[in-house]
Amino acid sequence: MSDYEKIAILLSTFSISISFLVLGWNIYRDVILKPRLKVRLQLSFIKHGEYQSPTRIAITATNFGPNKVICTGIGAKIAPLWKRVLRKVKYVVIIEDYNDPYSSKLPCELDVGRECKLFLSFDKDCFLSEPFTHVYIFDTFGRIHYAPKKDVAKARKEYKRRFSENQSQLN
Repeated sequence: MSDYEKIAILLSTFSISISFLVLGWNIYRDVILKPRLKVRLQLSFIKHGEYQSPTRIAITATNFGPNKVICTGIGAKIAPLWKRVLRKVKYVVIIEDYNDPYSSKLPCELDVGRECKLFLSFDKDCFLSEPFTHVYIFDTFGRIHYAPKKDVAKARKEYKRRFSENQSQLN
């Protein structure tokens, strides 16, 4: 084997290893490295001077990067373990209040480090009247970003406390 053949084999091996490295990086960047949203659900109100709004359901989504993401909708589902096993999960798309001046509007484009706050009405007919176990925001890539279950449980508990007292006073 001549020196020219050894150099050609070394260059070919080096170029193949570089191409595998680039392929691996592209797969990691496009498939694995996706934007992460942290979603929270809480009951809150807006206070400005003497004005205090009625209690509202606030769903907050914060983009933790590495890319920007577009939030397109809010959803909820009833999915206890036995319903997941029997494949009887109930999904609902929640429509936001477009008339609320303090609420972000969907679709909402979030750069890294930005957040959107979506306010929903908190009344007897809100989505908390159903026994939903998960609340989430979905994006343009079809990914679902869930709020912690403890946030949903805490909001449902407050809903039951507030509106079951009103029911007992009416009867």
